[in-house]
Amino acid sequence: MDFSLSEDEQAYRDKVRQLVDDVDGAQMRAFWAEQHALGGDRMFPWALSAHKVLVEQGLIGLDWPAPWGKGATSSEVFVVAEELVAAGFPSSPVTSSHSLVRGLISHGSPKIVEEQLPKVLAGDLRYAGGLSEPEAGSDLFALRTTAVRHGDEYVVNGSKLWTSYAHEAQYISTLVRTDPESTRHRGLSMLLIPTDAPGMEIKPVWVVGGWRVNQCFFEDVRVPVSNRLGPENEGAAILSAGLSAERSMSFGGTESRLLLARLLHRFAGAADELQDNDLEAIGRFVTKLEVERLLNVAANAKGIRGEEASVAGSMGKVFGSELAQEFAQWLNELLADSLYQREWGAAADDQLAADAEWFVRGTVTVTVAGGTSEIQRNAIAQRGLGLPKGA
Repeated sequence: MDFSLSEDEQAYRDKVRQLVDDVDGAQMRAFWAEQHALGGDRMFPWALSAHKVLVEQGLIGLDWPAPWGKGATSSEVFVVAEELVAAGFPSSPVTSSHSLVRGLISHGSPKIVEEQLPKVLAGDLRYAGGLSEPEAGSDLFALRTTAVRHGDEYVVNGSKLWTSYAHEAQYISTLVRTDPESTRHRGLSMLLIPTDAPGMEIKPVWVVGGWRVNQCFFEDVRVPVSNRLGPENEGAAILSAGLSAERSMSFGGTESRLLLARLLHRFAGAADELQDNDLEAIGRFVTKLEVERLLNVAANAKGIRGEEASVAGSMGKVFGSELAQEFAQWLNELLADSLYQREWGAAADDQLAADAEWFVRGTVTVTVAGGTSEIQRNAIAQRGLGLPKGA
């Protein structure tokens, strides 16, 4: 199998590397200070000023459907995202409402697409995903948020939980039940709900990793029918397409590689300062992290070919998220000073140790966010291996 980049992919990689080289240390620290101030998800970071840089460089909307996209393949977008995250850049085409925007372009009304897409491309409009609910957990189809149609409006009641960046977004792309007689995946619809709509309330929820997610409450929120994506009661299909794209992302592996690279830089030429078991661990993690990367490459390649990619994505998600937790624990044991750091962003004599402490907390969430490891293993067993339920 040939993993080398095409000429176009290499051109994208070179462009991103030049962009990162042009951002000096002071500017990068300013990006992260902004991200930290808004309580952003550091595993999937986003800062408006960093996003604006990507807008200026034409790196937003690379593979969106015509006429809004720029003709890039999903593989080229993967290359761009990997380079930006590996460089510690707090924004990428993937963390900029990527799958939500694709859903809007493919399923939104012409009027709302014309109104909103130019603002997205300019960096002036952002979406958050309203999927999970307090009593549903990873079982998205157990949702209780309802949307009852009255003429040309829906009246929405319910709540959503774990809505990252809802406090920074202008719209929540929300999965609701529009057929009260339906169950599970039937009778669901996707609505774009303005965050400033009357009856809408957003409250912060702080997670162990130190960042903010949100709980969104809807009390008789009126939403125009024109804000629905796709036909009524067919939201599950739109959701599935978005989740397939999300599961080709790295959940902790890319951040692990960045921290490991920093560690190797620290001990360059000083391997004798490390114990033999730690040197063996470094070799093991280098190998496993490359496996994690190739699992994500494989999931992405399947999607490009139009093949079913959800099982491959689930495999990468389970392997990468659990590997990130293993690596974070080992790194904190190696860098003893990390145990005494308490808050990311605080002044620290050893920034690597401070980031390692954050990472051991941050990786607690990666086996839950995007679908728990248990849910992913069920998907692998049933869809990938054909095993019956309860086997």
